[in-house]
Amino acid sequence: MLVTSFSRAAAAELSGRDLPVSSDRVGTLHSHCWHALGGPEIAEANVGEWNRDHPDLAITPARKQGKLDGEDAQGGDDDEPSDKRGDELLQEVNRHRGMMPAIPRGLGRDPLIAFEKLWTEYKQENGLLDFTDLIDRCLHDVALAPRAPSVIFADEAQDLNRMQLSLVRKWGERADYFIVAGDDDQCIYTFTGAAPEAMLDPEVPPDHKIILKQSYRVPRAVHRLAEGMIRQVSRRQPKEYLPRPEEGALDRFSRDGYLRTEYAILKTATEHLERGQTVMFLASCAYMLRSLVSVLRRNGIPYHNPYRRSNGHWNPLRIGKRTSTSGRILSLLVAHPGFGDGHRPWTNGDVALWAEVLKAQGILRHGVKAKLKTGDAAREATPESLDKIFEPAALESLGAAWEGDYRDLLGWWQERLLGELRNRAEFPALVASMRGPLALAEEPGVIVGTIHSVKGGQADVVYLFPDLSQAGDAQYRRDGAPRDSVIRQFYVGATRAREKLYICGRESNMAVSI
Repeated sequence: MLVTSFSRAAAAELSGRDLPVSSDRVGTLHSHCWHALGGPEIAEANVGEWNRDHPDLAITPARKQGKLDGEDAQGGDDDEPSDKRGDELLQEVNRHRGMMPAIPRGLGRDPLIAFEKLWTEYKQENGLLDFTDLIDRCLHDVALAPRAPSVIFADEAQDLNRMQLSLVRKWGERADYFIVAGDDDQCIYTFTGAAPEAMLDPEVPPDHKIILKQSYRVPRAVHRLAEGMIRQVSRRQPKEYLPRPEEGALDRFSRDGYLRTEYAILKTATEHLERGQTVMFLASCAYMLRSLVSVLRRNGIPYHNPYRRSNGHWNPLRIGKRTSTSGRILSLLVAHPGFGDGHRPWTNGDVALWAEVLKAQGILRHGVKAKLKTGDAAREATPESLDKIFEPAALESLGAAWEGDYRDLLGWWQERLLGELRNRAEFPALVASMRGPLALAEEPGVIVGTIHSVKGGQADVVYLFPDLSQAGDAQYRRDGAPRDSVIRQFYVGATRAREKLYICGRESNMAVSI
């Protein structure tokens, strides 16, 4: 069996429903192609020489694994706009390639054609393939899907562009059983070349078409709003789509928008969190979430985006990495009696984590930072070992802080941090102070992200900001496919709500009517 989806997270969730599918058979289409082609070097991850030779067409280096896993593949209006001309041109080249046929000659596209020629020469000279090449090369040269699966399951097919769908269908012809699953109403990656027509055409015979009509997320109140929105698009697959039996709720803020989240929005969100509900804040563009993030940080409210874990701005409390600030704070406070469940003595590894980021002068004995990395990390720290690490006055003040509340110990640590780490530690330290140390290890109840970034996710309560960027507003004002794309985007945003949906106020006339 081979399972593929737009992102690895979605594919893994699909195959994780008690299905005995090996993890190496699950992944994005790009990832499957990369393995089928023997793991070639990726052009977008190797742009150093390109940027030196073409500074006016500079390209932001990509994280190969993030792109292969689909996490960094979204781009478009939901990300911070790039100031690099090369990023813009490369995205446009890939969009046209994905739509098939490639870039039309003429029609004022000479800069795009010139860029494509330069980029192609660069790849050939350096033996590189870009992410679109992975699909293109497999479409033309790889007859069978990796390991010749008898079953191919392509999920989230509405997010695949015509080139990607052509490859999936080609591989599917050689399988015994082939399923393409998707919802044209949720096709929102038009900036990658995806379009509903790519999935709807050619028409699937009625006896090969299965409509999953029952929603297990959307309640009736949200369903009524969402159905009214999606029926405005010009072309879609007619389908019966039923809400779950609960009524749910829909509410609106007349004035409070993405720039005014400090009062009514924060108050209601806090009430939902206190009731144990999860909360999701959604906007069409990343910059519209800056004010909200500042409010959450000032109030010590933990937040994250589990669908974009590589985005540190949306995941400030991540503790997966050894050097995460939240992990250092937990290693500091774990030995304090006020820590809570899991309280235990420090190990040498704990002390190394929180001590290696302290200023040395007057605090750490000479040369101790190098020694911290070489000790037995699992061994319990002792008064004697601490005496070898800290200057006498620093150790005495540490002991005094220890005798107080865990917040005193945390304050002692913050005051002695290296300068570049103080700002980074401010938010996790505030969360620990206000909500207890264990709040750093718990999954946050708040999800922050763009509509594109959380596609496939859900929360009990969703706050949807209706505003658009200038580019999005220009699309919304045009009839047909451009307007349809914006409507589908907000339809996806609204249908993330499991219990209640808030439509927030607009900040300007550049907004969707919901």
